[in-house]
Amino acid sequence: MDLILPFKVGDLAESKSFVKGYTGAWFRSKIIDMRVTESGHLEYYLEYIDYTEEENEWIRVFQKNPLSPACGEGKSSESTEIMLRPAFPHWYRGGQVPARFPKNELVASVCDTWKVGDKVDWRCSDCYWTAEIIRLNSRDVVQVMLLDPPMGEGGQHPAKKKDLRPALDWSIIKGKREILASCSSGSS
Repeated sequence: MDLILPFKVGDLAESKSFVKGYTGAWFRSKIIDMRVTESGHLEYYLEYIDYTEEENEWIRVFQKNPLSPACGEGKSSESTEIMLRPAFPHWYRGGQVPARFPKNELVASVCDTWKVGDKVDWRCSDCYWTAEIIRLNSRDVVQVMLLDPPMGEGGQHPAKKKDLRPALDWSIIKGKREILASCSSGSS
């Protein structure tokens, strides 16, 4: 079975990190080039949008998570993760949804009412961290819990609601992203 990823040179994407202090964080990037290495690994050459001081680098699309216990046990298929996902789609809050959309454009529409249990991407340190809302602190601030190691850095953090977006789960098999977050009709 041939694997065809929906990325091409010039596309915007998000790349994941296993670097300590940024484990599981997603970075906005632009695909500059692509190649298949002599060992058969697919790689993309990325330019980081929010980290302009960082040099462009080749990212292997599938990597073993070095922090995963499965990796240490030699279970490579269980510790292999996809390191690139499509750029986040245009998204609108509640009544902001336009009447017409460009053809074939993926769009997400959410309400502003975040609730405990919602899965979100939290923008902090110029990257996105997948988290779950665990408490509503105030009108503008929630408490989030980052993914635990080995998938993330773990820990609880206060997060401004304006820095949240719905967490989307992209399926390489289905070729689409699905909203993990939901919102209620109540007020926050």
